[in-house]
Amino acid sequence: MKFGVCVAAAAVLWASSARPVEAQGRQFAQPTCDVNKGHYLVNSAVLYLVNAGRTRFQDQRERDLRDAHRVLMEAIEEKGQDQNGSAWYFLGRYYQEKRDLPGADSAFTRAEPLLPDCRDDINENRRRLWVPILNGSVDKIKTGDNAGALNDLRLANSIYSVEPPAYYYMGQIFANQQQRDSAVKYFSHALELARMPANAEKEQYNDIRNDAAFNIARLYHMDQQYDSAIVWYQRFRHDQPNDPQALTGLAAALESAGRSSDAVAMYDSVLLLADSMPTLDLFQAGVAMFRVKRYDRAAEAFDRGLARSPYFRDGLFNLANTYLSLANEVDSTTPRAREDSLKTAYGDKMRPIVERLVEVDPNNTAALRLLAAAFQLSGSSDSTLAVLQRLKDMPFEITVSTFTPVGSGFDVRGILTNLRSEATEIPAVTFDFMAEDGTVVQSKTIEPQTLDAEGVAPFALAPIGEGIAAWRYHVGSP
Repeated sequence: MKFGVCVAAAAVLWASSARPVEAQGRQFAQPTCDVNKGHYLVNSAVLYLVNAGRTRFQDQRERDLRDAHRVLMEAIEEKGQDQNGSAWYFLGRYYQEKRDLPGADSAFTRAEPLLPDCRDDINENRRRLWVPILNGSVDKIKTGDNAGALNDLRLANSIYSVEPPAYYYMGQIFANQQQRDSAVKYFSHALELARMPANAEKEQYNDIRNDAAFNIARLYHMDQQYDSAIVWYQRFRHDQPNDPQALTGLAAALESAGRSSDAVAMYDSVLLLADSMPTLDLFQAGVAMFRVKRYDRAAEAFDRGLARSPYFRDGLFNLANTYLSLANEVDSTTPRAREDSLKTAYGDKMRPIVERLVEVDPNNTAALRLLAAAFQLSGSSDSTLAVLQRLKDMPFEITVSTFTPVGSGFDVRGILTNLRSEATEIPAVTFDFMAEDGTVVQSKTIEPQTLDAEGVAPFALAPIGEGIAAWRYHVGSP
């Protein structure tokens, strides 16, 4: 997956897109190519392997496998069959049954030049070993065991290395660990494999084909290797020319590389595409423009996003911060009257945005400080003092840290913080989860509770409903 940043709380997240690969059954599968079983010891080994796959009893299975190994080694070491591809092939199949990857790799490697028509069959048997190890690494990634996952992924690649997911997951892990050179290496190899003819039509590798180039671009961007970042953003845009994150990322890289006119043209391209962008992508484009201090264009992106989703809290917060940044950017050499006029104008634009933000998120100190700043810019000293007093008197704060789509609903998490040095009664807090037009889809209530002095209490809500796009809350009885 791709990642981005937000004005309110910058972060890099490489959430794993790891998912299982289909597995094979345990019963011994006959070769799909012409493998000569003529030598009596090789033929005996095949019978042992077949019986081992059929029996329901583990001790019998182990005896059959031991016998298969014994007769194959006798054939190779004592009966002059060391150039018999069939002996090496079935030795590889024995090691496959034992889940002995080094043994299987060695035996299949010996068999392949002796049985060139069996290359596809050998690859498929390597893949059968690869699948459960890859799936085990997926489980470890999901539980945060990155060290264990890396060991499994390296092991998986040692037996089968012609499909991309193991390399892609390694790239994700190294990116999360800020080992960017390694991440670029593995993302690049994964992309190369995903585009090979044998994999190019496999739907399960669409994420890799779509996102690996973007992730490489972002890694180079983070390392301030802007020329390389530009190249990789452009490669990504060859397949997805209108992707807003790629457009804004490319613009930012061009800006940092000193190509300001090209960057401005790219930002303008983003805004020209605004009507066809998903709302969240438009907000994300605004964030990218804010980060490189293109505040006028960031404001336009946020404003156009809020025209569709007027109660989206982060959009309101980011637009308010953008107007504040524009006000703070007014050149101090500007004549005083002109400076005051500009700051007042930005304050006037900022105030209704922050008032709506406070309507959505009333017990948030950052939102109230923005409201005080807006009144101050507008020259409303009494209102500024009133908001500062409200901040001082506020007994507790509500902070929403997660608003993430999950299935048919959202995972909403946050904390309640007692701002007083004494125990405080927290009344019920009711969250309304709304569609873009402000229609309430579902409401959830946090029950009243008492917080110790300066204490905190986490909360988690799981609203379900079609079209949820924003939230707001109110404290106490409706």
